[in-house]
Amino acid sequence: MYEKVKTKRQQESFAKTWEYFCKQYGWYNDPYTKVGTRYNLLYKKNAFKKNEVIGTLELIPYKPNTSYSTVDGPGRAAFNTYKEFRINQNRVWEIDKLCIHTDFQRKGYFYVFIQIILEHAKSNRSMYLLALTEKKLFRMLKMQFGSFVEQKGNELPGPTTALVPTVIHIGKVNDVLKTIRTQSKNSFIVHSVYNQDTEKIVKLALLPNMFKERT
Repeated sequence: MYEKVKTKRQQESFAKTWEYFCKQYGWYNDPYTKVGTRYNLLYKKNAFKKNEVIGTLELIPYKPNTSYSTVDGPGRAAFNTYKEFRINQNRVWEIDKLCIHTDFQRKGYFYVFIQIILEHAKSNRSMYLLALTEKKLFRMLKMQFGSFVEQKGNELPGPTTALVPTVIHIGKVNDVLKTIRTQSKNSFIVHSVYNQDTEKIVKLALLPNMFKERT
């Protein structure tokens, strides 16, 4: 389960979680921009406990010539040299401030982040998602999205591991989803699987309800 950050309390929970990981791993904490959309990953142990924030994710409109860009600039990537991102800039977003508590890693919660970016991309008609991802995360994204995830440029030295300039062709992912499923009131009906990468996207279409947004 997850929530979009809308209130001061939710923002405080987001900042507390994210900044804890920045200190623990020596990550640089980019400023919180007003144009960013932030999400808290939630965990509830039982009905008597409050929701606990166990992870964070921020999505930012791609504007390479601004101070809040987290992917372009000195010491970072050069996505702005690629024509497809320049001419479609209003449909490009940056991924930033992605983390999950170590106690919940490798337990399926990564799919929550996938659900968030799929829903966000659908709502905003996004074509591309750009990020500087740690090598382990890049491999996980490749496992889930296959050829829809691409490395753009050379790896960059990071505080603990190299960072990979990454693009997710999220527009193509959602286009594939439209062609391989029919959404009924209660379930998805898969029509066909075209190749190995499409089969991975089919699995994303069948994400369980536990990964939905909290209302």
